[in-house]
Amino acid sequence: MTENVVLEILRVIQADVSGLKTDLAAVKTSLAAVKTDLAAVKTDVAAVQSDLTTVKTDVHSHTRLLDVLQQDTALIRGARTGRPRTPDILLRDARLRRGAVNDMAKESVTPGEVEAIHHDLNRLQQQVSELTARLIIVEGCERH
Repeated sequence: MTENVVLEILRVIQADVSGLKTDLAAVKTSLAAVKTDLAAVKTDVAAVQSDLTTVKTDVHSHTRLLDVLQQDTALIRGARTGRPRTPDILLRDARLRRGAVNDMAKESVTPGEVEAIHHDLNRLQQQVSELTARLIIVEGCERH
């Protein structure tokens, strides 16, 4: 081989090496950008892990509170169902009293006394109706 051919081969190799150096520099720059992006991702993951820990703690706390509320609701239901229905009893008593008052009217009670007793009984019946309405509202809320 002649010297010129060898020099030409060396120039081609030098150009190829120069191109490889340029490509390698670009890869290094890209790698540095990837490292920077990866550091940001690590920071974001750490923040998400912290938030997840907080959420888990809150869920655990809310679960305990929900358990307490369910127990309280069960106790309230037990107390409510364990008692007779007070409005029904009061209505029955009012009807019995009304009948007794009417029986008394046939005897020696004055019409004014009967009227006063009827007035009291009507007021009692109205209060029982109001209590019944409230109870229906409360029982309706428990079903939802």
